[in-house]
Amino acid sequence: MDETLDGFLPVYGHRTVHGITLAAAPQEVWAALNAVTLADLPLPRMLLALRTLPSRLRGKGPDLLDRSVPLADLFRRDGRWVTLAEEPGRALVLGRVARFWSPVPREPATLRDGAGFLAFAEPGYAKAVISHQVFAHGTGSRLVTETRIQGTDARAGRRFAAYWLLIRPGVGIIRRSALAAAGRRCDGPRS
Repeated sequence: MDETLDGFLPVYGHRTVHGITLAAAPQEVWAALNAVTLADLPLPRMLLALRTLPSRLRGKGPDLLDRSVPLADLFRRDGRWVTLAEEPGRALVLGRVARFWSPVPREPATLRDGAGFLAFAEPGYAKAVISHQVFAHGTGSRLVTETRIQGTDARAGRRFAAYWLLIRPGVGIIRRSALAAAGRRCDGPRS
């Protein structure tokens, strides 16, 4: 999947990678990951509620606190995160362009696909990609999530860096919690 990520964001200023090894088969792990909802993630739900509070108070943006919708669907439902690549049952790459550091993140005109994501170069924004991948690992599976972010210009890069310093711990909590929730839906983590 690194090759796919490299195709969409080969140069990045910020990156996180989290993974978990599970005793379950890859197809079971993928199904479990795609069933995870905010109901499975109390602390991430609280972090998301805090982050989206300015948008919700202004009546902007989707309701990202719906506890019944699988996470992948929740974040794609309004078109802000677009599917860049997908290998059903194995991998998913989502992308978004925004001014993430704003209290109410501002997006450019809606990006509809990978070509639009690749072509976008307007200054003042950051491009983000998130991937989820499962692969066979020994007698079980390895589930990995990776996040990459790059500013579209130096100033946006600096603004995002300051924002990232603040939110990176929460991003890690959200990613690790989602992986652990998928593990709970399977046979549990091996390591």
